[in-house]
Order: sequence, then C-alpha cells, then structure tokens
Amino acid sequence: MKTVHRFPTNNGRIIYAVPVRSFPGLVTNCYVISDGSRLILVDTGSGMDMANKDLAAGFTAVSDQFAETIRLEDIDTILLTHGHIDHFGGLPFVRQFTDAPVGIHVLDRRVVSNHEERVVFAARRLESFLEEAGVPPKNREGLMSIYLFGKTYYTSMPIHFLLDEAAPTVGDIRVYHTPGHCPGQVCLQVDDLLLTADHILSRTTPHQAPESITTHMGLSHYLDALTKMEGLPGISLALGGHEEPMEDVDGRIRQIKQSHEERLDKLLTICQEPHSIAEASLELFGPVQSYHILLALEETGAHLEYLYQRGELIAANLDEIAATSHPVVRYQRA
Repeated sequence: MKTVHRFPTNNGRIIYAVPVRSFPGLVTNCYVISDGSRLILVDTGSGMDMANKDLAAGFTAVSDQFAETIRLEDIDTILLTHGHIDHFGGLPFVRQFTDAPVGIHVLDRRVVSNHEERVVFAARRLESFLEEAGVPPKNREGLMSIYLFGKTYYTSMPIHFLLDEAAPTVGDIRVYHTPGHCPGQVCLQVDDLLLTADHILSRTTPHQAPESITTHMGLSHYLDALTKMEGLPGISLALGGHEEPMEDVDGRIRQIKQSHEERLDKLLTICQEPHSIAEASLELFGPVQSYHILLALEETGAHLEYLYQRGELIAANLDEIAATSHPVVRYQRA
C-alpha cells in the first residue's frame, strides 16, 4: 500500500492523503483536513475489509510519519464528495468510531441515506439502457450481476447536512458542484489546495455514463463542469480521488476535454453506417472483459447521447423503433 502524504495549505492547514484499496486494482484517496483543533474526513473508501484496514492504518501512519496523533474517534465532520460506493461505502465502518455529522450534495443524498431504494431504481434503468444498446439477454444478465456486486453490503446511513455551493461548509471549505461523473459530485477548495474527487484525475479520463440512466450525469453536464473549474484562481495543487496530485490542473482539464473531443470524432466516423451502442462500443474500445465491458458501454452511450442531443446523429431505424416495444436504437451520422 502506498504511504500517507502530507500537504500543507498556504493558511497553515494540513491535508493528509490516505490511500485505501477500495476494490482489487482500485485505490481511493481519502483525505483528512487538520487545522490543529478540528479534523474533517473527506470520503471513507468502499467499506470492503481491505479498505477499512487501510483507512485505520492510515491514521496510525500519520502519527508515525508526521508526529501528529489523529484518531478516527477524533473526526469532527465527514464530507462525501459524491455518491459512488468507493467513496462512501466505508461510512458504516467509520461510524463505529465517531458520530460526526455527515454532509453530501443534495443530488447524491438518497444514494447514501436510501441506498437500497436507489439500487433498485438504478438497476432498472441500467437494464433498459443495456437492452436499448443491443446487448443480448444472456450478456445483460452477466453485466447486471457485475453491476450489483459490492452494492448490497452497504447499509443506508443518515445525512446530517448538505454541501451547498452558495456557502462555505465546515472549516470555511468552499464547495463547487461539478456534476457529470456523478449527479452530486463536488470539488472542495481548502485554501490553495483543491480536492477534485473524481471530477479531475491526473491520468484517467473520468468515466461517463448517459443521463438517460441517471439525471445530472452525461457528457454535457461533465464538460460544462470542467469549464466551470478552469482558470480557478489561487490553486497551487489539485488532489484527486484517485491517482497522483496535479500541479497544473488547468492543463489537465484541457487534456481531458481533448480526449472527449477525440472520442466524439471517432464515433462520428464509426456512425457513418448505422451502429447500436454495443456495436459502436466494440469498435471504439475493442474487446474488453468483465466490468470494463459495462464501463465501455456506458462511456460509448454517454458520447452517442451527446452527439444525438446536438443533432449530429439520427436514429437510422425509426420505423423499427416505432413498431417495437423495446427497440435497439441504431445511430447514424446526420
């Protein structure tokens, strides 16, 4: 496991980055903000055993490496950057040590506080998407099993306050609502440091899914939110929810935008002839396995949805769509 890192702000606060193994092959960065009298925990990992152990070990590592004794019992406030399980699933574990109030953006509140209901509705929408995408029934069943893995062990927990962009939150932390990757995704500014969660990452272009599955997601929201964060004054370093710190966050935003432009151009070329989402996904990403199949389908769907919304694609099989209760949509360049 990677070591804990310490980042001082220009106003004397300290942010500790605690990496935890949320799932095999996926490390989530949790953060502890300390001003000498208050401890704020940002994200909790997935709640899987290895993630919980890493989170607890991270607190011990801070004491060992930096001679500042912090404990889970000393957490005063918990902030959740967005409603993805690798960022909030550890909340029940943390709750064993502290009754600190928990905050999240309103658009992700029910994911944490009414999780069982949200999983049912999200699963139904995903099933409909996969059917419309042209995924065969047997393959859909396997993808749904993959999707639901890890989402049934979490138990709903109450949210005590909402992260509001209109006002600073606890500890004078500025909130920016940046939807797209997740409806309630927020970035948090702590003095000259910016916690970007999964909105901006140092190496990976954050995953997109169509707004047809979940409102306030989709590529349009995401690109608008990237523009919103571009040119933010006074930021010396950005810390993502995964991967490494970013010294040039504006440069990274430009790279991510360019990546999406290239992907959109590729899909316009692919759709010179009619393609379902599944067919286009295979051409765009090639053969992939397991969970990456679902990610590729959603990513392709988000980009095709974006192009369709802007009139650059049409439905090539309109008669079939009109006559069929659950049609597979085939997209073609307008």
